[in-house]
Amino acid sequence: MSWPDLKDDHPLLRLHAKLPQILEEAAHDRIWGLTLSAESPPAFSTLLVLQKYLRSVSDDVEQAATALARTLKWRKEFGLDGAGLQAGTGKTEEEYGPDFDGLGYVTIVKHNGKAEIVTWNVYGAVKSLKSTFGDLDRFLRWRVALMERAISHLHLESTTMPIPDYCSNTVDPHRIAQVHLYEGVSFLRMDPHVKAASKATIEIMSAHYPEMLSRKFFVGVPLIMSWMFTAMKLIISAETAKKFVVISYKENLAAELGDAEGVPAEYGGKGPDLKHLENVLESRDA
Repeated sequence: MSWPDLKDDHPLLRLHAKLPQILEEAAHDRIWGLTLSAESPPAFSTLLVLQKYLRSVSDDVEQAATALARTLKWRKEFGLDGAGLQAGTGKTEEEYGPDFDGLGYVTIVKHNGKAEIVTWNVYGAVKSLKSTFGDLDRFLRWRVALMERAISHLHLESTTMPIPDYCSNTVDPHRIAQVHLYEGVSFLRMDPHVKAASKATIEIMSAHYPEMLSRKFFVGVPLIMSWMFTAMKLIISAETAKKFVVISYKENLAAELGDAEGVPAEYGGKGPDLKHLENVLESRDA
């Protein structure tokens, strides 16, 4: 596999030239199921990762190098990428205990004629604020596991589709949509555990999963949760904020996602429940 239009002064090649130093500094070379390689010619999968970091900082090579090194150090410290670990954490998110049952799913929808991976956070399924959000480290490990599992369905290790240059104004095809469901939520309000978990999750996703978000839907958000959006805008970029869609009525979600068969009927689609849809994806990629 070859990457198109790589001239000597291309930001990708300049960032790749820094990779030996980055890998030595981080003492870690695994990310999103891929092993970064400093060998030349650059590996296609390595260029995928580098391009995401470049696009996230408008092709600033120095900033991209710093951000990538920071991510690799974090992944090592967080315990990701060990031999034989499932979903990058050693556990699937369901194995964090019954407090997380039914709280997260990964499915696939069709959007503009293409497949799009979707993560679902079902906050109405939270049984206990203290049990789910009280242990911040456990919650973050569960949330990272969900993200890592979703990324595994992008098949970055085998794709032959490059990521366009930042200056092309063309979208990255290797991204994930997120749906946050707040139906039945009456307990989040200003709970300090929820606020801490939300803030930490946003920081992790912004810092260590650049250019992974295609669209983000907030469904049935209570007015009392307006603090959450205020907090987000203080952390995320304006470009990321443009990807946010707030939906008042859950029945409108399927139309916004652009699919019917891949969305449960209760959200305006024609599909089965989220667990069945997740099983369809798992079977497809087994």
